[in-house]
Amino acid sequence: MTVPAPPDSPQSAEGPADTNAWAAPSPGQGEGEARGQGEATVPAPTATPAPAAPPVAAPNGPYWPPYAYPMPAPQPRNGLGTAAMVLGIVGGVLSLAVIFFWLSWLPALLAVVFGAIGLGYVRKGLATNRAMALAGVILGISGLLVSVGAGVFVVTRVQAADEERRAEENAARARADAETQAANERAAKERERIGAERKRFEAEQEKAAADERARRLSFGQSYTYGDGLKVTMAAPTPYVPSDSVSDTPKNAKIIQVRITVVNTGSEEVSLNGSGLPTIRDAKGNLVFTLIDGSGRMKILKGSLAPGEEATGLTAYALPGSAADRFSVQFDYGLGRLRKDVIWSGSPS
Repeated sequence: MTVPAPPDSPQSAEGPADTNAWAAPSPGQGEGEARGQGEATVPAPTATPAPAAPPVAAPNGPYWPPYAYPMPAPQPRNGLGTAAMVLGIVGGVLSLAVIFFWLSWLPALLAVVFGAIGLGYVRKGLATNRAMALAGVILGISGLLVSVGAGVFVVTRVQAADEERRAEENAARARADAETQAANERAAKERERIGAERKRFEAEQEKAAADERARRLSFGQSYTYGDGLKVTMAAPTPYVPSDSVSDTPKNAKIIQVRITVVNTGSEEVSLNGSGLPTIRDAKGNLVFTLIDGSGRMKILKGSLAPGEEATGLTAYALPGSAADRFSVQFDYGLGRLRKDVIWSGSPS
């Protein structure tokens, strides 16, 4: 059984060519059929068949459209939507950490861009993941908003911290300036105090030196202490000891020292420790004191009432030449207030 081929497909070289039912019969077509009905057909000699010619559409015949071959369905372009959702998640997670706001904006922005493109693909029928693309857009917008908010918050906090730091620095600078000024003032006052102390010390030293010079006298001069005790030493005079004096140094000059004290103050003064003067020769050595039992020697008594006067008489043996200088020292006062008066000169 022969299966007819489609109208628009070529016939094989071995099958008979299709005939047009509405075409006019070719010459001899009826005669062959008539002879076939009345007598047997003598087979023609075998010959090699010629190749079949390609089918030609009959003029004014019906049109048979070609078969439509099935085309492969296009693959959905879902990559941008998926990337949008992933970037949106990344941007949202990063935006939750305030310190990463400067990182979260980029994936969030890319999520919005990729999600918008993915939604465009969905509208054109080129993608099927509308939910993922839309989620990426929403997450990206949320991440951008949170990132912007976090950035504003961080900038505000940084500005506030900077202002606080500047305020603290200004306050610290002000305190430092105040402390420096106070330290300078204290230093200036300390310098003034030290200067005043130095001046007072120098004045005291000068006063002490002046008082020291005032207590270095010649025979016959007087000195008055601060409490009013006036001390005067008369010029030394020769003294002839009595027979009761023994062991007198040979070639010595015997002199008598007279010291007169007067209390010119308003209170009683004590002469304890001031009864006998100290005599030294030119070399600073102590001079031999004569103990004369004739009653001519007088020692200053223990105290003087205001206005009272007393005189002390002592004798000494000066060694060496009669022209050598010697000194007479009178001490008065207690402790650090004790001061001496020294007269010096040559014996007369």
